[in-house]
Amino acid sequence: MANKTDLISVNKLKVNFRNNTEIARAVDGVSYTVRREETVCLVGESGCGKTVSALSILGLIDSPPGEIVSGEILFAGKNLLKLGEQELQRIRGNHISMVFQEPLTSLNPVFTIGDQITEAIRIHKVIAPDELYERCIQLLKDVGITAPQERFNDYPHQLSGGQRQRVMIAMALACDPELMIADEPTTALDVTVQAQILQLLKSLQRSRSMSVLYITHDLGVVANIADRVYVMYAGIIVEQAYTYQLFHHPRHPYTQGLLASLPNLSKRGQRLYSIPGTVPNPAHKPPGCPFHPRCPFAIDNCRIQCPEMCNYGNEHLARCPVLYEKNPDI
Repeated sequence: MANKTDLISVNKLKVNFRNNTEIARAVDGVSYTVRREETVCLVGESGCGKTVSALSILGLIDSPPGEIVSGEILFAGKNLLKLGEQELQRIRGNHISMVFQEPLTSLNPVFTIGDQITEAIRIHKVIAPDELYERCIQLLKDVGITAPQERFNDYPHQLSGGQRQRVMIAMALACDPELMIADEPTTALDVTVQAQILQLLKSLQRSRSMSVLYITHDLGVVANIADRVYVMYAGIIVEQAYTYQLFHHPRHPYTQGLLASLPNLSKRGQRLYSIPGTVPNPAHKPPGCPFHPRCPFAIDNCRIQCPEMCNYGNEHLARCPVLYEKNPDI
């Protein structure tokens, strides 16, 4: 259940994808919350279901082949899964916005940057042309675009990757949303530009008192921007915690494996650790805990039943009773 500080609450969400012969359980009973004015990271390997869960919030799952089987997504007292398309359209961009992973494919190549930002505003606001132009220029300034009056008339192909991503962020901010969903927005950028975009998002989140749901596979990003973290594996949440707790006291073997695989100076000259095995196909998940084929702590029961969350206190939960029984108070 949502509490009074939760901006959005995803509860027991299940999303399947079907083809002629198989059903892939992409999201398999996921629950998480984003509170007002906080940054939450949803972290996991490619294919774990994190993007699918975020697209479900905005009603962007193509059906077919996708199908939201059950669950609820509560925002401002409304279950978004029960709303019609017109009601969802009023929420998209206006109250909840999204920054996608590939700006070159998300931006329309035949319209100028100015056209695309103004469209994002006109859909939801009645605004005079002069005021609309000034608002666009200010948005471009806010996201660090130099010479915004010139960039206003440019086309996407005339901008660098970092500039295009800044334009996508400007579009997402156009109507002052309460929640921004950022789906791996720095993946295609070089390391220096990645750092600039992350710093920009942190600054915007604070200055606009906005909430951010950040989707990533990169724990370095998580350490830099997250207040709280949810770790996903094979369509389920396996651990959730405040960022400091997660990095210093990981409670699930999968989280421990992810952290052990991070490079650092103390490992210089050594072979980096990697979690053995591969992520299961969502259409052919193993019975019991989906991580058990790769887990060094797995016992017989792990192969039979998917465990419930174990509570370590201070909102730190992990789905591994074996480690909990060994160290419940660490």
